Amino acid sequence: MRYLVSISFLFITGICVLFSCAKWKDPKPVNDPRLTNPYCNDPTAVNYNWGFPGKPDNTVCFYPSDLFQGSYLFYDSVYLSPSGLFISADSFIIKISKISNSKIGVTGFCNSGKQLTLTAGPTYVATMDTTVGDTTTMNPGQLLCRIQDTISGTISKDRVDSNLLHINLRVVSDTGTALFVGRARKQ
Repeated sequence: MRYLVSISFLFITGICVLFSCAKWKDPKPVNDPRLTNPYCNDPTAVNYNWGFPGKPDNTVCFYPSDLFQGSYLFYDSVYLSPSGLFISADSFIIKISKISNSKIGVTGFCNSGKQLTLTAGPTYVATMDTTVGDTTTMNPGQLLCRIQDTISGTISKDRVDSNLLHINLRVVSDTGTALFVGRARKQ
């Protein structure tokens, strides 16, 4: 008799537990009228998720190549590497155009009009693409004005002054290595 009461109690407890558990169902989504701020929902954009929460609207997106577009007056200083000896200073116009959302083209370094390509990132830095050389090459980079010259380096956008670029380039040629350091102001 004692076992019968225990078994009955366990059976009733098990039935109560089974009927008290129901599978969770997600509520239907509700449009919150307070979330009206449009934000960029493209992870390749510079302003990805700026203004979240809100309504996703990719028309407000701007991309790394958009940061650099324009015509700039480049003031540069040329130094001999590795000694750091100052060689010359110059100024000239460079033009930066958008090739894709992450690629930019730069003209103005060569009289022939040769375009250099750089990859721009959301961190406000564009890096010169390597088109000549591989991991075994001593000086990889991109051909500059002559076939003997390769160029590598970065162009970075100033985060405070939106019209200013900082340019650091390294040119390796048959006569030696030179560093081009300078600033470019948007025209």
